[in-house]
Amino acid sequence: MLNSVNSSIADETKTATWALDPAHSRVQFSAKHMIISTVKGNFNSYGVNVHTEGDNFETADIEVIIDTSSIDTGAPDRDNHLRSDDFFNAEKYPQMKFKSTKLEKLDDESYKLYGDLTIRDITKPIELEVEYGGTVIDPWGNTRVGFSVNGSLDRFEYGLKWNALIETGGAVVGKTIKLSADIELIKQK
Repeated sequence: MLNSVNSSIADETKTATWALDPAHSRVQFSAKHMIISTVKGNFNSYGVNVHTEGDNFETADIEVIIDTSSIDTGAPDRDNHLRSDDFFNAEKYPQMKFKSTKLEKLDDESYKLYGDLTIRDITKPIELEVEYGGTVIDPWGNTRVGFSVNGSLDRFEYGLKWNALIETGGAVVGKTIKLSADIELIKQK
């Protein structure tokens, strides 16, 4: 009996690896345009690596790598401008990265995610709000977990400083960028 209890405890603390389900995940952003409207876009190529002790996400080690050239706002000319040196300089800085430092559980559905975000080789700490969507066993016996992540950043702090002023004195592109992601992960067996 004691051996089965010890075995059960060992299984709970065993490191778990969680793989991204890209068909059910999305990384998005939005920015103000000329003060009056919001432009939204996606990054179409990214990877997420998550390791936990058992199924405890408070122990999560999270790494996200985004291909900056995969930016997609639905407007090819704007996307090319965002890939240029005025913004991401995707040729010189092909990736932006996030590395977690702490995931703090606030309640059964809410977390605060702390980490370091690197864009254009500039690394700054960032805090993100995380909503836990739940855990399910899919029809194929896989454990799946879902999260929604939201936050914002000052793009000037990362060297994304291009701007022009409009007649009323406002900026063409807002300084604050809102981030959002819906992430579905599958526990690896």
